[in-house]
Amino acid sequence: MARGDRLRVERRFAGSTVTYMHHGIDVGDGTVVHARPHDFARPLEGGSVVRTSRAEFAGGSEVLVTHEPAALFSADEIVARALSHVGREGYCPVADNCEHFATWCATGERSSRQVEIVIGRIGGAAKRVAAAVSARVAAGAAERVVLRTAVGASLKLGLRSIVPAAIVAEGAALAAEWTAHQAGRSAAESRLAGETAGLATSAATLALAGAAGGHVGVMAGAAAGAALWAVGTQVPFFQRTR
Repeated sequence: MARGDRLRVERRFAGSTVTYMHHGIDVGDGTVVHARPHDFARPLEGGSVVRTSRAEFAGGSEVLVTHEPAALFSADEIVARALSHVGREGYCPVADNCEHFATWCATGERSSRQVEIVIGRIGGAAKRVAAAVSARVAAGAAERVVLRTAVGASLKLGLRSIVPAAIVAEGAALAAEWTAHQAGRSAAESRLAGETAGLATSAATLALAGAAGGHVGVMAGAAAGAALWAVGTQVPFFQRTR
């Protein structure tokens, strides 16, 4: 670790076992500049940019260095940018958090992979649910919609199967991508981990829904789940029941 490095330490959301990464800028003299809530147990109640000892920043956790996205400024510039904001109020866990601040110091752009992962996965679930609902509306009075699968089989599934499958799969994708990111894997690698988990979960969930139809039902369900995950909002995979 050196002057100008972006540091990160693992912390837990208050009252849970879910972890996240807290970010800061190494000043090079044993202190770290970081944006933080006034009270970590109440992150929505405001915060500020502070300069503390590395030990206080770490809070008992291992201190790691973040290199992504690549820094665009020199170490001295990064530190100067960080120090110029010490005392600034306005912390927000969603729009202006520690990662936004540290990334801005190094690149000039405010971004947070942690926020992007959560918002992206929520959006993905919404798109797939919207696709299923649109198909159901298009089906009119039909009780069920049919997913035409890549293997040529048709599986009748109602929204009670499709919507939970979309939500559960996106939840699995979020967990996998979040875990990979927390482990220090690149954005591309963590995204791939999420997509793989989401695809597998979507296929498994609808395969279970089709189990009543025997082996063919399981295969059709798995294919339908994969199609649902892959196409997202491409409603043509949903056809009116005949």
